[in-house]
Amino acid sequence: MTLLDVPITGSWSVAPVNAADHPPIADFLATAHGLSGRKFAADSRDVAEQLASAFQTSVLRDENGRVRGYAAVRHPHCAEPEIIGEFVIEPEVPSDVVDDVVSTTVRRFEREATDIPGAFLRVFIGSNQPLVIDALKRRGAQQEAEFVRTRKPLQGEDAAALEHAEIPGLTVIGWSEVISRGLSEQVRRLQHATFLEHFGNMSKTPEDWEHHIHSRAFTPDFSNAAVDEADEVVGYVIGSTFTSGAAPAEERSAHTDYIGVRPDLRRLGIGELLLRKIWLAALRRGLTVASLGTDINNGSKAHLLYRRLGYIAVEQQFAYRIDTSGISK
Repeated sequence: MTLLDVPITGSWSVAPVNAADHPPIADFLATAHGLSGRKFAADSRDVAEQLASAFQTSVLRDENGRVRGYAAVRHPHCAEPEIIGEFVIEPEVPSDVVDDVVSTTVRRFEREATDIPGAFLRVFIGSNQPLVIDALKRRGAQQEAEFVRTRKPLQGEDAAALEHAEIPGLTVIGWSEVISRGLSEQVRRLQHATFLEHFGNMSKTPEDWEHHIHSRAFTPDFSNAAVDEADEVVGYVIGSTFTSGAAPAEERSAHTDYIGVRPDLRRLGIGELLLRKIWLAALRRGLTVASLGTDINNGSKAHLLYRRLGYIAVEQQFAYRIDTSGISK
């Protein structure tokens, strides 16, 4: 196996990921404590899909050959100059080893950025990865946004009341009906429009949309849409199954990745209605928690709604950015 261009600290190693690494990475995700959650299963097929679309992926092993983390440098979002860096590293990894992994990632970004005008590296990372954050800062990273991950216990929800919740003139339909009624593109257009208002480039182009809804990170059961009497989509939720914690105490939740309502119909309770139907779907599938993440500086102040509905903050998350002009070698 060819090692990446990083110093090897002691008997730890950092090497490119290949197919044989997918099962041990899945084991690492399932059993390591102190990691942030994920929107895909600790399964080698899911790991393969998550790491497939990247310029570079690397796996970190300790002196016993045990996986202790991985990192990736992902391709830009369509024609955008945003390159995503991803770090999933066990908290106990020594700081000099973490620094090597971050150095590898930043150097690869710098090489790829020479062919992408205006390229920048963006890393979404939780507060439980302080060594990674410090290493990024030493290389010129600046914090540009703060998020919170929240969870809501569902044990006290009345399934019958959730089932009968409604708004006159609107119908909430599940994802299978969105597809059968040919409304997927309407949902995509509304998602694209509503997320232009949010931090970063999270709007889905047609290509991004098709990739997302056919990926293993998408959960149709936790996705829905509100339609009016003219069969126009006025709101939506796009969801996944979020897993946090390690076996045997891991927790699975119905996670809302994207939620939006047509601007002229906001503050009428549509978003709340959509979430209540997601809670119902979760309960019917044996899940007792719902979750979502939100930008605390979102102009719509959506976090106030989530707080009122019982979502409780459990983790701080940040976005850090390195521009090509600001890289410290």
